[in-house]
Amino acid sequence: MSLALLTAGSITHSPVSRFPEIVKLIGPVKAPTYREASRAVNALKGGVAVRSVADIPAACLFLICAPQRRVPHLVRDMVDAVPDWRGRDVVLCSDSLDSRDLETLSRRGAHTASVIPLDWFDKPHFLVEGEVRAVQRTRKMLEATRGRVLEIETRGTPFYTAAADLASLILLPLLEAATVSLRDAGIPHPLAHKMVDRMVARSLRNFGKSGSKTWRPPTAHASHPRLDRQLEDARGHNTRLSDYYRESLDAAVRYMAASREPLKRVANA
Repeated sequence: MSLALLTAGSITHSPVSRFPEIVKLIGPVKAPTYREASRAVNALKGGVAVRSVADIPAACLFLICAPQRRVPHLVRDMVDAVPDWRGRDVVLCSDSLDSRDLETLSRRGAHTASVIPLDWFDKPHFLVEGEVRAVQRTRKMLEATRGRVLEIETRGTPFYTAAADLASLILLPLLEAATVSLRDAGIPHPLAHKMVDRMVARSLRNFGKSGSKTWRPPTAHASHPRLDRQLEDARGHNTRLSDYYRESLDAAVRYMAASREPLKRVANA
């Protein structure tokens, strides 16, 4: 399969550079300037720099891999160079954007999809969504590189990114708050980190065995004696931690109550 790469910015930070098997498939390389395209080819040690999208054969699978803020500019360049995209397949490689961000090309006849490289596994895994034809070609390309393809629902990317944020951006402050709480108890910093690590490891093991059943929030936590005492003691020593603790607990209780409600309705039907 002939793969055309459209890129911008530093190629060394691009997901493509992390997968040598994909680099072997790259033919034409287009960037905002010919000089940038040449630099990308040299960095990748693969591909051939081209000056215009019009120089790329229609049979290629067009792979856009660039920082989020650069993608709209690349798409505009593609449309300006080739107004008619009927019969062409375009795939966007991004950890936050999806095929909806290729709507301009789709309106001009392109078959569009998106792919997200997953860094959570020892072997390459990819999430793919989009139109059937583009998804099929993307799957063929990735499987040729010995990657595993997980096809998700069209427009399913926001649910993946939400999961990634919950497990990182939102989890990290919780871990920091737990560490601060242990330090406020008088536990030295290195040991506090180790204790939080063990707590999280135990929670993950329990979650792996029983899922959300391992989490049993108090039905009326505002009047729960243990939590009342925790909040009262924390408020006297660390108001910020106390407020964060209560807000996090409130959010967790609301989410678990909402997520379990549909199961109750089904069970009672």
